[in-house]
Amino acid sequence: MTAALVAALLGVPAVGSSAGPAPDLASLQAELAEATARADALGLALERAAAADGGLRVAMERLADAHDQAQAVLDARVRQVWISRRPDPMSWVDGLGSPALRRIAARGAEASVRVDRELIEAVSAQSASAEALRRQAEAHRAALRERAMTALDAQDRARRLLARAEQALAQQAADDAQQAAAAAALAAVRATLDSASATVTRALTPAQTRRSLRAQATEAPLVALVEAAGSGYPRGYAPTGQVLAGVASWYGPGFVGSPTASGSPYDPERLTCAHKSLPLGTVIRVTANGRAISCLVNDRGPYIEPRILDLSRAGSRLLGFDGLAHVVIEVLAPQ
Repeated sequence: MTAALVAALLGVPAVGSSAGPAPDLASLQAELAEATARADALGLALERAAAADGGLRVAMERLADAHDQAQAVLDARVRQVWISRRPDPMSWVDGLGSPALRRIAARGAEASVRVDRELIEAVSAQSASAEALRRQAEAHRAALRERAMTALDAQDRARRLLARAEQALAQQAADDAQQAAAAAALAAVRATLDSASATVTRALTPAQTRRSLRAQATEAPLVALVEAAGSGYPRGYAPTGQVLAGVASWYGPGFVGSPTASGSPYDPERLTCAHKSLPLGTVIRVTANGRAISCLVNDRGPYIEPRILDLSRAGSRLLGFDGLAHVVIEVLAPQ
């Protein structure tokens, strides 16, 4: 979504309201358009960088496969010559750098056999190549994470502006058509930011496993349910009577894409949370600062006393805190 399109969609005149002067919607829409366009551009750039990272991972996997095949051939040769016991001193054994290769060669020497020196050197060279590629991949991954943090910062700024624009829209006295057009425009901006956030999560998510794919498939409908609930109870869920109270924090940038305790990758813009003991898959309702949200427990933590809950970035934003907050937790269960 371009900045011009966002600005056009948000073109609702700012007027006063009985609740007091509304924020300057005109300047907000310009800032929001610029911030959204930047977040979108950073997301696309990150996606391209992640594609290169994916190619690097494929190259590493292929090299590892070739190394394993060569090692298997080498092991087979060692077994063959161990059985044949053809004598042949191996004076070059001490020159090998790898302890594992020295042990392999020593077995051949003890059996008085010749092991193909070229084959061992090929395996050693492949090991060195794999190590160099691993270092390259780690450096690329670190750079990718830095770019992701920049993209997340841009998204966070855009979301704060979006919240202010939504507040301004709620305060202004516009007719139904203007309200509907502005609401649709803000929904489009939110969708753009959600897409950019998903791009960051995909970019930082390691290779998917069957466990992580199963976890995502299981959690997706529950997360959609709690997000649709707003400040109320999710449809089909009711309080169990178990209530907890304490300090909550939020976690985000350094964990994006990392596997949660359930196996699914962590997405800071989904309403999930971490708790030390509640069963994974539990739905809870969290109240703080006069606001309430529901979220899904899919991770473990926090491990800093006296905190009892780690919310996603989206959860802390909806509850109106950036740091720590005192929360009340209601444990819910299907009716």
